[in-house]
Amino acid sequence: MKKNWKVNEHHRHITELKQQFKQDFDKAQSFVNEFDPCRLIYTEAPIDEYYCLTTQLLSAVYNRKTRTEIKDLILHEIEHHFETPDLETLTEPYKTKFITT
Repeated sequence: MKKNWKVNEHHRHITELKQQFKQDFDKAQSFVNEFDPCRLIYTEAPIDEYYCLTTQLLSAVYNRKTRTEIKDLILHEIEHHFETPDLETLTEPYKTKFITT
């Protein structure tokens, strides 16, 4: 009976973690889509267009990365994964939006 209780408790804990991750992911996805760094959502791309970025951001938050580390992750993904132009060549107000957010 004891072993069965532990299995049930473990299953309940895993289920709670999955539910919490889903809630956190939905919030993060909403923030990323609102920020829309590459203007993909604006041009009617699917809502999950930034899935990879959102997942990495959430992982960084869970792993208690610093703001600088998170900013660097975002800039790297925008420049390399989404293949945007060199961020150094951006003009205002876009440069400020990318660098200070």
